[in-house]
Amino acid sequence: MKVTWTANRKTLGLVVPREFEASLSKMMEKAEKNNAGFVTITIENVRKPRTTGEGSQSHHLNGHIQQIAQETGNPFEVVKLEVKVRAVEMGYPILVKEDGSVQKDLYGRVMGISEADSSIQECAILIEATHMIASELGIILKETE
Repeated sequence: MKVTWTANRKTLGLVVPREFEASLSKMMEKAEKNNAGFVTITIENVRKPRTTGEGSQSHHLNGHIQQIAQETGNPFEVVKLEVKVRAVEMGYPILVKEDGSVQKDLYGRVMGISEADSSIQECAILIEATHMIASELGIILKETE
């Protein structure tokens, strides 16, 4: 659910789009029942959106992941999950479940957020993690712009 906020230095207002009113109502009922009515609200600066397509960070990252997958014989998705595990160790954001607990993989390792939700800086961490994995495996990556 995405909710729009408006704020200045002294006030903060919340505007809930009509299509989310039912979801918010359920969430607040659950909060009242389980958390004395408290919810967590996150406020952060606006992120510069990442570009996609030819020449983008996403293209660069996924190109590297594809090369590693081909060289190792592992599926693309397996390599991408490993990249995220490594990236979390380098400061990449952690995936959090709806209940606030940390999402872990089958081996108990902390998982990273979706690439689609990452910022430019966070995607750079993913790219650096692919470089490290390739180096460890002796894979020479073809740099894409």
